[in-house]
Amino acid sequence: MDINFKSKSKYFAEIAIIAAIYIVLTVGLSFISYSNIQFRISEALLVLVLFRKSAIPGLILGCFIANLFGPLGIPDLIFGTLGTVIAVWGIYMLREKNILVALLPGIVANTIFVGLELKIFLNIPFFVGSLGVLIGETVVLYTLGVLFFYALKKLKFASDYENVL
Repeated sequence: MDINFKSKSKYFAEIAIIAAIYIVLTVGLSFISYSNIQFRISEALLVLVLFRKSAIPGLILGCFIANLFGPLGIPDLIFGTLGTVIAVWGIYMLREKNILVALLPGIVANTIFVGLELKIFLNIPFFVGSLGVLIGETVVLYTLGVLFFYALKKLKFASDYENVL
């Protein structure tokens, strides 16, 4: 068996698993996952970007599919997914920094993009919409996300990188 095929299969399996978990957490908890005040528990999975390269496409795909089930439809597919693309890229770029700094792009990108989406498509004032997202994203990432990060480190979760914070 070709080792390269095995590594590619593992990589794509990880993408699918991460996307599936994100979708289940978002849609399963839809009552707190969508609208102007949202606590997307699935956003805690952004921490996986600090450990696995497969988390980047997995989270983007998971967000895209989860947003298909949200009340805003196509606008959420565009703005919500774009926010996630920027969030995971930023987290990846800051992966060797302090955990609180590394997770900041997740908070900032989603606050701006979802705040704009709420303003444009639901006519919620930008400050109000973005404040709701800021609070929810901060609570989820700096509580569940940080706890998840340290649990993975304690369990010696395998990483694709040499150094994980």
